[in-house]
Amino acid sequence: MTTALERPAAVVARPLAGVGSWVVPVSVAVAVLTRLPFLGMAVGQDEAGFLAVAKQWHSGGTSLYGNYWVDRPPLLISIFRLASMLGGLPALRLIGCLAAALFVLGSARAAHHLAGRTASRWAAVTAAALSVTPLLGGLEVNGELLASPFIAFGIAAVVLSLRTTDQRRAILMAALGGAAGVAAMLVKQNLADVAVFAAVAYAVAWRRREQPGRRVGRLVLGSLAGGAAVVVVLAVWTVSQGTSLSGVLYAMYPFRIQAGEVMAASGSHNALARLQSMVWVGLLSGLVPMIALVATKAKAGRKVPGSWYGLIATIGFGAASVLLGGNYWMHYLIELTAAVSIAIGVLAARKVRLTRVLVMFTVACSAIVWVVALAVPQGSVGTTVGKAIGSAARPGDTIVAVYGHPDVVETSGLASPYAYLWSLPVKTLDPQLTALDAVLAGSAPPTWFVTWDQISSWGVTSGPTSTTVARDYHRVAMICGRSIYLRNGLNRPTPIASSCPPGFHIDAAKELMP
Repeated sequence: MTTALERPAAVVARPLAGVGSWVVPVSVAVAVLTRLPFLGMAVGQDEAGFLAVAKQWHSGGTSLYGNYWVDRPPLLISIFRLASMLGGLPALRLIGCLAAALFVLGSARAAHHLAGRTASRWAAVTAAALSVTPLLGGLEVNGELLASPFIAFGIAAVVLSLRTTDQRRAILMAALGGAAGVAAMLVKQNLADVAVFAAVAYAVAWRRREQPGRRVGRLVLGSLAGGAAVVVVLAVWTVSQGTSLSGVLYAMYPFRIQAGEVMAASGSHNALARLQSMVWVGLLSGLVPMIALVATKAKAGRKVPGSWYGLIATIGFGAASVLLGGNYWMHYLIELTAAVSIAIGVLAARKVRLTRVLVMFTVACSAIVWVVALAVPQGSVGTTVGKAIGSAARPGDTIVAVYGHPDVVETSGLASPYAYLWSLPVKTLDPQLTALDAVLAGSAPPTWFVTWDQISSWGVTSGPTSTTVARDYHRVAMICGRSIYLRNGLNRPTPIASSCPPGFHIDAAKELMP
């Protein structure tokens, strides 16, 4: 008896044979072309925040990255800095197009190395569908999207290191896999997917004697060397920009532990609501059903290469990473898409039942949601408020937007004297708002202060801040549910917005985001 995964590739039917070798390039093209209509989409909160941080990143600043603090690794900020130098948001969205194309191509290559051409075609179609769907939040450029090519090509390199008979090439591929894996973690710190895949794939290959122990040892050393090289290069670059490596390390890991405790203590009700939405998104996007199918084929028998078990472990790690993160933003699910796409490609090539049905379901759902998203008028509350303030501001004005609305800061075109642009760093590192109060009462207080209809929020002690704002500021406008204050003694035109984004309701716009 043999399992479905053990059937030889020669018996595989070819439902995509009519398109043949065009499947992969067409999938890549679809991943890019379907993003182009959204190049002018309103800037997302993370996009805005990272752009704001990146464009002012300089040595001699007052915080981690210049004058701002964010709990992300330096490679992510470096990519956003490149986008800022190339023109800002449009350049960033084009970089997102490139990332989506490379993600599809890398997933196809990994599947090809594992199970041949048919696997690569189905993996490419799956990856393209998952990169297209707005359900996963992939239309905005986020850390998961930017890391996805590193994950896909990292897995492909590790697989090839086990498949090639040329020893030098094997070590080179292992080094490239290690470099790609570390690069993914330096885009977003929890994306250790390639490291997990490599560890399991190499361990199983050694345990099952698919590879001699000495060869596996060399591959492991090659992976470590490739990863170390990336760390050294980026460390030198980071220090040259005035950023502390110890500060980066704290932001990447210890801070996340502290932030998780803050979330558990005060903000879990908001996170649980998002978790419910994430489950529905996972189901509707096809991602969760595909994971379930892969899980049923986890025990595939000895004839399946150890790399298959690496994929199983990587999917398991990705799911744990998403669930243990505690925030449950939809774009976190993108972490799972590379390993799932590759695994689905392998199962489709081996004629596992339901695989191709699930892929077609995913394609159909992605297309429907994409059309719906295209029909919705573009815009966001943060962009509306930020642009209104920017049109009323004068050169030299500054702004503080609380809590966690970096899109207001970025679209206003003004700098913020407060280091924390996101909510969770505020509620973890400045819960008493002492740093914010010092800014408001300091020698260079912000010209503009923006909040919801009230300053209070979960996880912070806002009484002194409310007193300071009531004493030193006066409200000049209420736009889309946000209160806009101007420093006393200053005269500026009243910020005006012609309308709020479609579907906006003030009652639904309360502070819900940790």
